[in-house]
Amino acid sequence: MNYFVYRFHLLPQKPTGEILISLLADLPFESFQDTPEGFDAFIPESLDDPEAVEGLIAKWNHLGDLRFTRELIPDQNWNAVWESDYPVVAIGKRCLVRAPFHESDATYEMEIVINPQMSFGTGHHATTYLMLSMLLDLDLHGKYVLDMGSGTGVLAIATALRGAMLVEAVDIEEWAYRNTLDNAALNGVDIRVVQGDVKMIDGATFDIILANINKNVLLADMQHYAVALRPGGIILLSGFFEPDVKEILAEAGKYALHHTVTETKDGWAALKLIKDK
Repeated sequence: MNYFVYRFHLLPQKPTGEILISLLADLPFESFQDTPEGFDAFIPESLDDPEAVEGLIAKWNHLGDLRFTRELIPDQNWNAVWESDYPVVAIGKRCLVRAPFHESDATYEMEIVINPQMSFGTGHHATTYLMLSMLLDLDLHGKYVLDMGSGTGVLAIATALRGAMLVEAVDIEEWAYRNTLDNAALNGVDIRVVQGDVKMIDGATFDIILANINKNVLLADMQHYAVALRPGGIILLSGFFEPDVKEILAEAGKYALHHTVTETKDGWAALKLIKDK
């Protein structure tokens, strides 16, 4: 899939950047990467609407000096965009996420090897970091786990390594389907990988659901998650900003999903909810 990258140059950068990212996520941009000048925003070519972006900037130009450039990134060059600068990700000493070209470090309780294709699926993005951190506190032994919007499969792999009995990873993108299969093999874990949307889980039930997707998808699919989650089950949600928490919780509350924990990082949020027994 081809993507457009919008490179935003902002003065001042804060809080302007946080405001614009929240607005752009509704257009829908899929990922954001901080830069010294502001941030880069990525959107699939098929969903790109330059006029909508220009209209948004015109509406909010009172925030400061807002400028951007737009560039097409062909699918065959996508990996190189991310691999040019790919550090390891550490969550305390509990988990290390590294690429195959990084050295192993036995001082960590768990290592996950991810062949980098998109940085927002490896732990570098705040939402993935938050989800990993939260699931490390869960008892996964013998559990049936669903990872919706699995990306590179890093969350699904983590659950399998921590003793889940069954792990299903679902993503609508072909690159994610292929990359999750490859990364599962790299880590020696057995994961059921499915390409498709939330309809693919109809009729299935799980003890734990992980969904790190953008706000609009979470709101639209919340009822499906609630139906698929077993009574007393846990759902971890991320992919949205701190100001969106109230809206997410209001939708979740309609389906007996009760909030227990909120974690935040760099303006992003993650939630833990439990379904009524």
